[in-house]
Amino acid sequence: MLPSNFPDFIRGDNVFQSLIDKIVIGFSDIGKALEGANSSLPSWIQNLGLALLSILIPLAIAILTDLIQKKRSEATLYELDLQVILDHVFKIKPLIGFSVLIFLPFFFWENSNGIFRFIELIVSLVGSVFVAKTILDVYFWTRGNVFAYRLSYLKNLNNLSDLEIAFRSVWSSKDINPQRERELFNIFYSKVERILTRNEKRY
Repeated sequence: MLPSNFPDFIRGDNVFQSLIDKIVIGFSDIGKALEGANSSLPSWIQNLGLALLSILIPLAIAILTDLIQKKRSEATLYELDLQVILDHVFKIKPLIGFSVLIFLPFFFWENSNGIFRFIELIVSLVGSVFVAKTILDVYFWTRGNVFAYRLSYLKNLNNLSDLEIAFRSVWSSKDINPQRERELFNIFYSKVERILTRNEKRY
């Protein structure tokens, strides 16, 4: 049952109260189960994280090596692809943070109990899911879904210096498909229009 000091407007609805009771009991049961959980549980989850990272690291090396070779051969869109790979496929900064999340909660495992262990478990699994999603993004990139990532990156890009580098790479390329070039121009036009509108409002 809910504590007697819960607000009346919550306690007044029997259906809602019953639902809240079930949620509270469910979390309590999970907490009790984790409190007596086998000490090997953190190891299993950390091993999952290590397995995902051990898959991701060779993929990262392979993609960056291929990109360096493209630079040496003066391939088109090198600067843009470098930005897309680092910031949109691998998402380097979030990736580092989520990789830490896989392992960090278990430093507190032995000194925590009940619901806190459940929270630590969820935090670690969130990190693992993000790394797994990154592996999928790398897979789709290597399978040739490159332009979709380029377009998505450019649509969400707002940093002026990065925009300049990206579109300089685009306009210096000579063998882009006309249909793709039209899509790139539409994104470029919308970005320029947004910047001009913002500057007009400022002054």
